Amino acid sequence: MPAATGKRQRTPSPGWASATATIAGTALVLLSFGCFTWLVMLTYAAWRRSWRLALVGVGYLVAVLVEVSMLNLEDPDAEVPGTEAVIFLGLAVVTWLVGAAHVVLLSRGVWAALTGGQGSARFRAEEERRIRREHARYLLYHYPAARDELRIGRPDLPRTFDDGGLIDVNAVPDQVLAGLPGLTADQCRQLTVDRWLRGPYASLEELAGRCLLPPTATDRLRELLFFLPPTPAAPAGERTPPAGS
Repeated sequence: MPAATGKRQRTPSPGWASATATIAGTALVLLSFGCFTWLVMLTYAAWRRSWRLALVGVGYLVAVLVEVSMLNLEDPDAEVPGTEAVIFLGLAVVTWLVGAAHVVLLSRGVWAALTGGQGSARFRAEEERRIRREHARYLLYHYPAARDELRIGRPDLPRTFDDGGLIDVNAVPDQVLAGLPGLTADQCRQLTVDRWLRGPYASLEELAGRCLLPPTATDRLRELLFFLPPTPAAPAGERTPPAGS
């Protein structure tokens, strides 16, 4: 048999299984007042094969054992020193309430929703917009007539085709350039004035060089802008300067 190559990829668990585990684990932590938080964490550690979660589970177990050792089972009515009471309550809060919140955050769906990572609604929406932009770029470079027919990159014009937010930087009016993400008002004004004075841009690098834009500003524009020769416009003598120039 040929030797296996590469690291074996694990198949993600289905959404219903993750949701069921989260509900069951959180319920166990809450109903046991944190006494079984360690067990839930060790179960997750075995499920995900995570030594970090295993260490966390051991930490919760140690906290529970410390709590139990602080209980005076022989004389429950005995007065507890203030320091010990504070420590006991602190450990109880950690193993019970913090533990329950920890179990909820172990759900990949909840974590993605909070952080905007893969699986969140925001991530899915942006991924869909990215795919639409790729499709629109494909049409632009394989069917040039789509630029005018579908009005790709022209959010200022009425249209039905969704291009994912592309902007035809050499064709859109100044108002669209003024709303480019990641640029300050002064940078947008510099861009509109430079385009009016020196003509269209051939690439993002040329735009950044002519307008002195830093890489932090142009990185956000790389996915949105495209640079095609402008369509025939009015004669140069009839052009009007951009507002604020």
